[in-house]
Amino acid sequence: MFKNRIKPHIKIIVVAGLLIFLHFIGVLSPLERLTIKVSQPIFNKLYSLGSDWRKDYNQKNSQVDLNAKVNDLENELGTLVVANARLKDLENENQKLREYLNFFSQQQMNYILAKVTSQENFLDSVKYGQNIIINQGSVNNLIPGLVVINGQGVVVGKVLEVKENSARVCLLINNSCKLVVSILNQNRTIGVTEGNLGLTVKINFVGQTEKINQGDIVVTSGLEKDIPAGLVLGRVSQINNNENDVWQNINVEPLVNFDNLGIVSVVLP
Repeated sequence: MFKNRIKPHIKIIVVAGLLIFLHFIGVLSPLERLTIKVSQPIFNKLYSLGSDWRKDYNQKNSQVDLNAKVNDLENELGTLVVANARLKDLENENQKLREYLNFFSQQQMNYILAKVTSQENFLDSVKYGQNIIINQGSVNNLIPGLVVINGQGVVVGKVLEVKENSARVCLLINNSCKLVVSILNQNRTIGVTEGNLGLTVKINFVGQTEKINQGDIVVTSGLEKDIPAGLVLGRVSQINNNENDVWQNINVEPLVNFDNLGIVSVVLP
């Protein structure tokens, strides 16, 4: 039984030895050349397929890596854009604060800075007109009727309503916002401003005998309680006189950008 299991191994060894012997003496050379000739195209094809597969695999991996890098760069770009926007907003706010400090350092006024938190129904001129909400209220001694200015000391509007920690301010272009003003002409003519269609400001109750010129500066008159004189509102932009009217029709161009009111100041009594 043991001999039967050894015989196959002996046969394999004998055949292998014979083939090696025949190879060295050159007997198998024609057969070997034929075998190489027949198998070479197959090996070449297999090598080509393997190369193409490796190339395709590497390209896919490279594309995946590239997409990952693109996503990372896009995320980094988004983060930088947000940070840049915040930085610009902070720089803008700091610039406005410097303007206020510079203005009030030259004036003898009590004031409180306030941040604009919202524009209340800004497009709904029928309901409220053009108003803003600020983050200061009665706890900071705000009362209705106080004047509100920007960093250059130009009048923005007037406190309309006050809550504990907030207040509604009507802008000059709101037809509900009225101020007693003085036109800096020869007679320092007195009139009352009123918002005009949410775009400009008009001055009412100026008689036909008053000499008003285009470009005249309009300031607060000081005739209203708690509002100091001399705060600039704007300049006269248009004058329409009709002899049949009792009052002149005077339009004023405000010197404030109402779309850029991040910080304002309320002048206190």
